[in-house]
Amino acid sequence: MKIQRSQAQGVASPQSSQTKTPSGAPAAPSTSKAWAAKGAAPATRASTPVAPGAPTASAVPRAGVRSAVFEAQLDRETSSRSLAGNKVQMLFDGVNSFAERNKMIDGAKESICFQTFIFNSDDTGWELAHKLSAKAKEGVQVRVIYDAVGSGRADPKMFEMMKKAGVDVQPYGEKYKVWDANDRWHEKHLIVDGRASVQGGMNVANEYAFGGSGKQVFSRGAQGSEAWRDADMKLEGPAVADTMKAFVRNWEELTGKMSDGDRQKLFPKLTEVTGGASSVRVVQSNPEVKGLVGTNDKLYLRAIENATKSITIENAYFLPPPEIRKALTAAAQRGVEVKVMTNSRASNDMGFVSDAARYFYDDMMKAGVQIFEKQGGTLHAKTATFDGQFSVVGSVNMNGRSKNQDAEVALAVQDDSTAKALEQRFASGLKQTVPVAMADLNKESFTTNLKQWALSTFAWTF
Repeated sequence: MKIQRSQAQGVASPQSSQTKTPSGAPAAPSTSKAWAAKGAAPATRASTPVAPGAPTASAVPRAGVRSAVFEAQLDRETSSRSLAGNKVQMLFDGVNSFAERNKMIDGAKESICFQTFIFNSDDTGWELAHKLSAKAKEGVQVRVIYDAVGSGRADPKMFEMMKKAGVDVQPYGEKYKVWDANDRWHEKHLIVDGRASVQGGMNVANEYAFGGSGKQVFSRGAQGSEAWRDADMKLEGPAVADTMKAFVRNWEELTGKMSDGDRQKLFPKLTEVTGGASSVRVVQSNPEVKGLVGTNDKLYLRAIENATKSITIENAYFLPPPEIRKALTAAAQRGVEVKVMTNSRASNDMGFVSDAARYFYDDMMKAGVQIFEKQGGTLHAKTATFDGQFSVVGSVNMNGRSKNQDAEVALAVQDDSTAKALEQRFASGLKQTVPVAMADLNKESFTTNLKQWALSTFAWTF
């Protein structure tokens, strides 16, 4: 006997509407944070039938990701705006991103605003701490936000050294405040002189910068031997001001309202970059701030719904909420080519996340979604493309944490060349993956299925 996997919401199912545990006892009633889709019950695997004569997803007209309708949806639902005339540059992997970050910091004249989830006190962390301290001593206004829980392994002496040098360092939360452990700031910002910004997935630690010496967490335990796969984006142009607004919102929550004089220094007049071909919107989400609740979830949902040809997703912790699973399933059913690259259990720095994720694969795959699991080093990127025209790059994991617990930020880019670069990146990484096959899922043991089911019940916290 095997545990039947969750079926996507909105897809017809002959199973009972009451979820049961493996023992057959009724499960606790679902809450607003329940993750398993309705209809899951222990049984052998079964196909998900569609009622004869039922309308197919392809019958629903799609506006497309280049349409005014799509842009209006995002304006209305993501508390963001699209600004034209920007220059963007993909920074793949730490060797490229950290080199560009260091160059920007070295050239700073007025201000450096930096925020990260993890700021480790390894070689990479100390190098950055010294750079920021040196700029502060030169008279550059340097502000740093780090998440106290995410940076819990860091030596406090590193932050004290920066403070003594004149860096304004602000932690978010408290390391040992366990009752508030789920309230985290996962955003990443580097904004220099208010004119150039780097956003993306990379934290400050050896495993992000070059791999090989960063201690992995939870399931991996041992020292890493391969560089992590990740992606950042450098931004120049009018949209930089919106990344600064996102940072300042966080800064003022920690320190109080900024003076008009300080604010003016952070917001220089920005014009369209010569040759800047990208329209960019900055989408900030925070489950505790009115107007920012669920905005990145809506960004992904609307992009999936409006895609007409292709979707490529590269995401470290692909454990999407029910509405995203349903949208991906519907997209594949209407003929959109949907490809997802994520971690295998072996490559994941938190292997239990992959265990929970695999519980939800079946229905998406039956609809035609292709899932590729990374082998070797950890995949930490959070990127996506839609129809080769619209791209998303940021800190947003496609999971419950990014929707319900973590503050996040993403850049949404209208630019064919950026989408092409991301699609090429995706294609080049396939050689490091193994495609998930239904036959392999069907061969999984009862014990494996039981573990996946059990972990899936906590998926909204991952």
